[in-house]
Amino acid sequence: RIWAKEERPSYQAVSDETKRIVDSLAVEHAKSKEFLPALVVRILGPTRNLTIDETTVFEKKVVIEGLRGRDTILSLKQKLMEDQSMDEGSPRIFLPPHELQDETRLGECYVQWPGFGLDSWPPKFVAKRKLKGFEMKVNIPAMENAVWEIVKGKRKLKKFCARRLILDLNESTTVGELKALIEQHVGIPFGRQLLSAEVDGTFFGSAEGEGYIVDLDEDSCSMEQHGIDRFGRMIHLRVNRFDCNGDFDFAHANFLEEGCHFQQH
Repeated sequence: RIWAKEERPSYQAVSDETKRIVDSLAVEHAKSKEFLPALVVRILGPTRNLTIDETTVFEKKVVIEGLRGRDTILSLKQKLMEDQSMDEGSPRIFLPPHELQDETRLGECYVQWPGFGLDSWPPKFVAKRKLKGFEMKVNIPAMENAVWEIVKGKRKLKKFCARRLILDLNESTTVGELKALIEQHVGIPFGRQLLSAEVDGTFFGSAEGEGYIVDLDEDSCSMEQHGIDRFGRMIHLRVNRFDCNGDFDFAHANFLEEGCHFQQH
């Protein structure tokens, strides 16, 4: 049988306000889940060493509440500035080792992404101040970065891996000033440091993407003179273990069970 349109039965649900059943407990539970857990943000103080590792000392730690998953990193930055937790321009927010963009939603940070450095729970936010110059990574080989500990009265190797310092440099920073920073944070003497930089070939007029290694021999030369401020990729550190005659300097570098150490003068 073919139904006439005006006689056709309707299967559309019609709301009836008098029959609505509202579970007040469910509503309260939903409201409690609307907000993210309190965000703990560790703030790095004014320093040229921007490295985040187990040795990093933070200026302070702040707790921020009342943010939703749909809020963005920009909202977090505004909260930090409103609370006067940071007063030097717009901060940079990190989930180490990644810097988060303003449009990133906070809810995305609470998803565990194995392999992307976001495996830790809850997320550990870090706020860094605005750069005064540019960031440059300094690669320190494992041999110069070994960590030893005392176990039952004997020294044993605890950590043996390469380390990367992240430093805030500017175009006028000299090679000598860079060495002084490295000595301050790592302990390798100024005169024992051999530095070289990876520089993009664009600085030398070559095709973009080609890399060149530049030895940083002159302590008075600046980052701008070597093109590191615009085209630098990374700086590599080696330790000079030889004297002026080319002989191995056993008097100043000792390889014992506690590792290599230098005699300070």
